[in-house]
Amino acid sequence: MYYVLLAAGLSSRFGGNKLLADMCGRPLVRASAEVGLASGLPLAVVTGNDRGAVLRALDGLEFHEVENREYRSGLSSSVRAAITSLGDQADALEFSPADMPLIPPPVPRLLAAIREDSSAPLIAPRYRGTRGHPVLLGRELYEDARSSVSGDHGLSGFMELRRNLLLEVDVDSPGVVLDVDSPEDLERLRAIGCPGAGSGHL
Repeated sequence: MYYVLLAAGLSSRFGGNKLLADMCGRPLVRASAEVGLASGLPLAVVTGNDRGAVLRALDGLEFHEVENREYRSGLSSSVRAAITSLGDQADALEFSPADMPLIPPPVPRLLAAIREDSSAPLIAPRYRGTRGHPVLLGRELYEDARSSVSGDHGLSGFMELRRNLLLEVDVDSPGVVLDVDSPEDLERLRAIGCPGAGSGHL
């Protein structure tokens, strides 16, 4: 099983590459990668846009790179690239956008344990009724996902059409639903997640 960080996108709504923006003294993409490493799962990072800068931001971390040369076609291309590159060696893949640094590391571990115990093919955390990340995709759905995902929707549309297969797990951390689309979002995450930045906490 891999924790797959989707770090190939264009950040078109942010006004620059948000993954290189500061999050508690290191790049946002590095903060998100550290979640995967702290979970104990092997880390894979899908790169594309600003590949060199993203790799420099991750310097010194242990991960498997999946290069997505089709990243301009949307998030779904990164999902397909990961399945193609990693599918033969992994019973399941946990997908997370690279702009979600506040996912608690126990959450990926929880999804992995549920997969092992139940063989559920599609698992996602849920916080107060809102589905979050990471999303676990089992091997039995790799081909279905690779042929079905499209555009910039990633696995969201795929899950909606397969709700009968989806297991949602309630968690008590908002970190599974907090991402960065704007500079204001990033400030909010800093206030919650950076020591001394504010009074918020997870």
